[in-house]
Amino acid sequence: MIINQQNLRNLFIGYRAAFQNAFAGVQPDFNQFVLTVTSGNASEQYGWLGNSTAFREWLGDRVIQNLGVHDYTIKNKTFENTVGVPRESIEDDSYGLFTPLMGQLGQDSAMHPAELVYALLSGGFPQTCYDGQYFFDTDHPVTSAAGNEV
Repeated sequence: MIINQQNLRNLFIGYRAAFQNAFAGVQPDFNQFVLTVTSGNASEQYGWLGNSTAFREWLGDRVIQNLGVHDYTIKNKTFENTVGVPRESIEDDSYGLFTPLMGQLGQDSAMHPAELVYALLSGGFPQTCYDGQYFFDTDHPVTSAAGNEV
């Protein structure tokens, strides 16, 4: 292939299609248990309630449930995976060899957030969280849908 602007544009379009098709074919499952938040800054601070409430039968005096307010900060990071197609491969018309790689990059790109989430999830056993305890800790109270501590 003659290396010129139009041919490079066409090559890019083909590689981009392979990337996008592979990206769209991945269905990561981490969205089932994480809250996805948007960011427009270098870091974001998010507030959250440290506990939630449950209804109970009203017998006697009201029971006021004190809410705990916490926050966390997420600093944005930039990730990349840059590849280059050798000039000789383009000149020798063997650039198609790289199309599966572009698809793999699309799959990897779609799975990258899941890899980050699962690394954080597994860190819930050995690392402490906001209250100084492990995230997955028998001392953390867990409440059933009925409002009972389990």
